[in-house]
Amino acid sequence: MSSEGKVLVVDDEPNIAEVVRLYLEHSNYEAILLPRGQEVLRTIAAEKPNLVLLDIMLPDISGYELCDQIRKMEAPLHQTPIIFLTAKGESIDKLRGFNLGVDDYLVKPFDPNELIARIKAVLRRTIQVSPEPTGTQSATRKWLEIGNIVIDLEQYRVMVGGKRVELTPKEIELLYFLTSHPSRVFTREDLLGYVWNFDFSGGTRTVDAHVKNLRKKLGQHDSWNIQTLWGIGYSFEVVQHA
Repeated sequence: MSSEGKVLVVDDEPNIAEVVRLYLEHSNYEAILLPRGQEVLRTIAAEKPNLVLLDIMLPDISGYELCDQIRKMEAPLHQTPIIFLTAKGESIDKLRGFNLGVDDYLVKPFDPNELIARIKAVLRRTIQVSPEPTGTQSATRKWLEIGNIVIDLEQYRVMVGGKRVELTPKEIELLYFLTSHPSRVFTREDLLGYVWNFDFSGGTRTVDAHVKNLRKKLGQHDSWNIQTLWGIGYSFEVVQHA
């Protein structure tokens, strides 16, 4: 196996798939090519790739549907990073992908060197997290506890009041980042850069959508909240009781 890991490439255009394979292998990655979506879940389970490069417009199944199915796989396979590589470049398409839990999005035609850079960036984000110390936090695990909320980024698990809350991987990453910097205000553009490591026209709407989903799933709590600073952005506030 390559020293950098495996990348599953799902694209029905042979020329594009071959170019991606060549650049991946030149960068010391092992490429697994699939022209259709029907074998993706089985291949992920068997090969356990470090990342999936996924076209949206496949001949047999939508990349959106595949992304949703991957995120519903058993742990830890559901955490497999996904990058969309597609001709669908409208903001609404990107927003839909990010809401499904995709980690990055690259529009065709693309620069293969940029693709490799984005793959490396996504893999770094999924392996390394260096938040500011706060609350109760493990030095060896990506784990944090504040009040009644526990976030285990290594297992992609969130517990509130001892009960597990089902969140998407990107929702967990956003929550972990905000709780790692209590009372610090981040603009939507900041969060796109820190959590998504990506910017695009209309991208701030995906931040709003993820915060809205977090609030809905986490509920209201007396000891902490995700606060909106109108016209600026968001912060995670810990309530100090007298």
